[in-house]
Amino acid sequence: MLVDELKAIRTKAGLTQTQLAEAAGITQGAVSQIERGATHITPVNLEHVMSACKVSARQRSKLIMMWFDEAVEQG
Repeated sequence: MLVDELKAIRTKAGLTQTQLAEAAGITQGAVSQIERGATHITPVNLEHVMSACKVSARQRSKLIMMWFDEAVEQG
């Protein structure tokens, strides 16, 4: 699931939720809700999170496809 991948990349980047929130320009509460699956991440915020975590181009493609697949499944 995308939420699991997002938490894993944040952890791999060595960032706390607060640090990620500051780097991505979103609130810590939003990061928490996204990681818990309580809310869906927007494409814009996904891009900000990926940039803040410095993910590779390959990982970016994987995350974008996961986001798209989950969005299609949820309608």
